[in-house]
Amino acid sequence: MPMVFACSVSHTPGIRAWPDAPDTEIKEQLYKGFSVLRKKMLATEPETLLIISSEHFTNFFLDCMPAFTIGQAKEYFGPVEPWIKIKQGTTIGDPSLSKRLLDACYKDGIELAYSHEMKLDHGTMIPLSFLDPTRELPIIPLIINAMTYPMPTQKRCYELGKTLYKALKSEKKRVAVIAAGGLSHAPGEHTHGKIDAQFDREFIRLIVEKDVDTFTSFTDEELESRGLGTHEIRTWVTLAGVAKDLKATPLFYEPIPAWATGCGLLCYD
Repeated sequence: MPMVFACSVSHTPGIRAWPDAPDTEIKEQLYKGFSVLRKKMLATEPETLLIISSEHFTNFFLDCMPAFTIGQAKEYFGPVEPWIKIKQGTTIGDPSLSKRLLDACYKDGIELAYSHEMKLDHGTMIPLSFLDPTRELPIIPLIINAMTYPMPTQKRCYELGKTLYKALKSEKKRVAVIAAGGLSHAPGEHTHGKIDAQFDREFIRLIVEKDVDTFTSFTDEELESRGLGTHEIRTWVTLAGVAKDLKATPLFYEPIPAWATGCGLLCYD
């Protein structure tokens, strides 16, 4: 069975850590969007969540930084950041499905790294706190290096997505796939707080219009000019490959200076 649900979301920690920082109306629109996604997801009765997110030096550092890593643990602890105001605890994993996805990737020529000891940071826990707040569903984290060079190209991320599409198509389990990251932001840089709303809106338009050649052609230099955090669009690009046969619909976008991030929500149907 192919995946039963797919969405792309921003995961800036401020969404939970500083909920009252932005304009109330904007925050409520974002929260409402997450609520819509949760209702849509639960209506599909998923059995496992595959969450595609980005590395933040939580599991890897400069001495070892894989391009892609899939979690194979029986359970995961998170969030590692107590200050994001999400209760810390464990979330069950799905190591058997993870192993099947890993094998499928190797057979298709994409050699993912894998880990039995991954921890979860805001990149995974922010979307999880909205979509499955009681952590009842098993998860499989898939972490992309969007932190330090060299990073996988946008084309490689899209290829990974297409491989996952084929793997999930042969699965019996009902799987929801969530991409988390971006959009434009410049965390910890001298341009911290910079948001390129024009780029963000154009990127969303390219995803919606399935302009694969264009949204997979962004260079590292082009993304870095919008802030280093913008490299996280790789998660959205990967999901675009998984959901290549589905229609993408934007639910929310707003540049939110209080969270120093361009925040977006997008659903596939």
